[in-house]
Amino acid sequence: MNNRLVCNIRTFNNLLRLATIVALVCGMSIIGFSTAFADAHETEGEAMEEKPMAEKPKITGWFQIDVDSLGTYFLVGASHPLSGGISFDSNIYVNDHLGEFDMGISFPVIANDSMALLLTPMLGVGFNYTSPDGPYALYPQIFAILPAGKIFGFHWSISTISSIFDDESLNELYNRTYVTYALNETIAVGPQFETVLGLGDGGGLWAMNFGGRLNIGYGENNTLGLYVGYETKKEEDETGLTGRMNFTRRW
Repeated sequence: MNNRLVCNIRTFNNLLRLATIVALVCGMSIIGFSTAFADAHETEGEAMEEKPMAEKPKITGWFQIDVDSLGTYFLVGASHPLSGGISFDSNIYVNDHLGEFDMGISFPVIANDSMALLLTPMLGVGFNYTSPDGPYALYPQIFAILPAGKIFGFHWSISTISSIFDDESLNELYNRTYVTYALNETIAVGPQFETVLGLGDGGGLWAMNFGGRLNIGYGENNTLGLYVGYETKKEEDETGLTGRMNFTRRW
């Protein structure tokens, strides 16, 4: 009787996983979602300018390499203009054997001569390619981009929902916010703040760091980003010094 119960539970979990994958694929096909990481949007304000009717909107792309607490990873994405300042975006994230695919829609909430506010709700699905066991997490997330002259604001919130595929895993919410001021055409500086929250039982504030960000222009359409911060949730024998390095190429 116990064996039959275990078998039924496993069958139900497999059906639930399959249904989740089907729903995800259908939903992504109908509405789409997006990713647009920070440095890939430093020139987003320029894209808000109206183009002549005869000019066909260009598809833009970007490539980024990051080094931080997650290791060294790569991202590549593209933005397909639709109409009214709306674009369809997609990208992939690759970190060793882990892969993530995201899609979304970016749309303007505010757009005038002095500033713009862009929102990008999105959804991603992640895979662990070391085993043929389907998705291991979903990533609902949202970006807020604020180009305003020499000031550039960025916020990103992303949830990692893995418990629907693994009952023993914990879900989390990551937040990143920064504001930079362009000192000239090459250098922009400003504060940055990040948190990681564990959700549900066993959750809590897992990480919280703050510090300074420096963006350096490396030629046309290239940006080197440096973040140096202090981690408040550190061990007693740790200095707390943390950060991130990334390089972004746009075309």
